[in-house]
Amino acid sequence: MRCGISHTAVCPVVTNDGFFSLLSVIVDSDQKYMQLALRQAGKGIGYTSPNPRVGAVVVKDGQVIARGYHRAYGASHAEIDCLTKLKAGQAKGATLYVNLEPCCHHDKKTPPCVPAIIKAGITRLVYGIIDPNPDVNGQGLKELRKTGIEVSGPVLEEQSKELNRAYIKHRSSGFPWVTLKTAQSLDGRIATNIGDTRWISSQESLKLAHQLRAENDAIIVGIRTALADDPKLNVRFAKGPNPRRVILDGDLRISPNASMFKVNSDPVIIATKPYPPAEKAARLEAQGAEFIWLPPGEAGTLDIKLLLEELSRRGLLYLLVEGGSNVAATIVKRNLFDEMIVVQAPMIIGGDGIPSIASLGVTKLNEARRLHLVKRKTYGSDLVTWFRSSSNSGAD
Repeated sequence: MRCGISHTAVCPVVTNDGFFSLLSVIVDSDQKYMQLALRQAGKGIGYTSPNPRVGAVVVKDGQVIARGYHRAYGASHAEIDCLTKLKAGQAKGATLYVNLEPCCHHDKKTPPCVPAIIKAGITRLVYGIIDPNPDVNGQGLKELRKTGIEVSGPVLEEQSKELNRAYIKHRSSGFPWVTLKTAQSLDGRIATNIGDTRWISSQESLKLAHQLRAENDAIIVGIRTALADDPKLNVRFAKGPNPRRVILDGDLRISPNASMFKVNSDPVIIATKPYPPAEKAARLEAQGAEFIWLPPGEAGTLDIKLLLEELSRRGLLYLLVEGGSNVAATIVKRNLFDEMIVVQAPMIIGGDGIPSIASLGVTKLNEARRLHLVKRKTYGSDLVTWFRSSSNSGAD
């Protein structure tokens, strides 16, 4: 026999502390269904930016009756995707679980979700986190409460924040989430002294690299890496969309015949200095290249901070930086990264190899950048470690 309380999975056992038993069941049930909503939201990874990753689940009488998620920027929001799968009146009296507060504003591609939730007859809403968008920021929950809908949350708040870390950061700072990735030997080398890199990491690590590409909106490499490796920078060994490909090329050295221009994908973005050689620029444009003009930064190099700002303005919120060592050094020096992923292969190249990060000018240990260890995992013969930067608001 099932309870009449829609947000319990099973009837609570009546005990002397019966209230607390009931509360425990409600909390456990909410976490269970919010986890399902988060899984739904995860299906949108790689497709939704600059929108958040959102999933929704409708539960009635202890049963999941509909699931949905935000599939892509411009597509229906998760709540609408979920509710439209139900017949008229089927959601009446049900609970809606969603990992992000439903929207209530109108100045966007799709209609607001709050009126649809009210119209469907939802009587309880459980949310993961409040939407940091200033056009929402608690107003959606407030409108739901005004109509008598019970609102509970936050539930699985940390998991909800993690899933939308770039969206949250962008809303607070205007900057994207930057992941710095390097594949290196045990002694921290990404190539031999003549630039040989193939292959340091294992086939399993290569699949991980392509999965990371699929999960990010754009991938950034320096011109030295582009010339040495002639990479395609697309997704081949994993499922998911190709990221936008961004090359840091201040002197416009990239060849129009490079492999990246032969991939059926979005145009390659070349970040370069203003007023490049007109003929070379025209040949690259003929191959579908787009240009971002950047003023020189430190020591005449391109100002990467301005590039990050421009990419975020274009709706690219998750950025993967694959190197090389000079680009990595600039990112680290200017505190422009949020996360670092280190793929470490069981080989030793020696001191004359190319380091994963070029000189940072550190002379004392208290000047070194210290990171927080997140997790470790083996891929084939390699050890992969995830780190987080202690702070990065996009400022130097």
